Amino acid sequence: MPHDAWTPVSTHALELGEGLRAGPGGVRWVDLMFGELYAWTPGSGAPVLTHKLDRPLGVTELDRAGRLIAAAGTGITELLDGGGERVLADTGLDPVRHRVNDGAFAPDGSFWFGTMVHDGSEPCGAVWRWDPASNDVVKLLDGISTPNGPAFLPNGAGVLVADSDAGRILHTTVADPAAVTPFADVAGGSPDGMHMDARGRIWNAVWGAARIDVYAEDAQLLGSVPLPVSQPTSVLLTADPDPLLLVTSALTGLKEPGALDGFTLSAPLSQVLPGFVA
Repeated sequence: MPHDAWTPVSTHALELGEGLRAGPGGVRWVDLMFGELYAWTPGSGAPVLTHKLDRPLGVTELDRAGRLIAAAGTGITELLDGGGERVLADTGLDPVRHRVNDGAFAPDGSFWFGTMVHDGSEPCGAVWRWDPASNDVVKLLDGISTPNGPAFLPNGAGVLVADSDAGRILHTTVADPAAVTPFADVAGGSPDGMHMDARGRIWNAVWGAARIDVYAEDAQLLGSVPLPVSQPTSVLLTADPDPLLLVTSALTGLKEPGALDGFTLSAPLSQVLPGFVA
């Protein structure tokens, strides 16, 4: 698949682009360590910087009430129109050592998110659950140095979490998060952000391998998409008509970055995976 199918969406390279999510009328992503949130409408002009926080911003998603909820710093905040925020809950972790990473809303309306060490000290990652009704934050799973995802399976019970440093994707359940089993071993790179499409396929950005892998719900590898960036971080498939595949990427750690490393890119699904239907 030719790399020239990919078009830069962002206007500049990001240090750690992450967290692609669809929302009403558009798409959002973050530059994680700079606390920046960008919004873009496919077919429009340049993306817009909507929020700038004073701490890492991992991911944003709309809750059932239409609030824009973010994993930020070491906890959860609501991002307000006009660029403000309202802090909601925290893990109590030391922000000098720890930060949030990826996250997603579960079918029951709770928000699952990961934390990790970012000061170079001994790895210590975990997956947490925030309950918007009680505002409680509970640790669900630890022992994962860099958790990414989660992605909730269409059956409403299964959950996938990327154990990025170990090069594997894990399966667990909403009812018993500690009941972890293997889902997939990822060759040649580290599994990063995941996207569940309308057909139940799992799209996984593979950091360090310049590709996206696509799985069926039973863990069968359906295909891979080569990318013109070496460190893809998150992936999103837009809805019909004319679905686009979008990917964020990162500059961080690259001594000799390529021309598109760090950019958010888009390509028509029909060109990158012919025969796939959105």
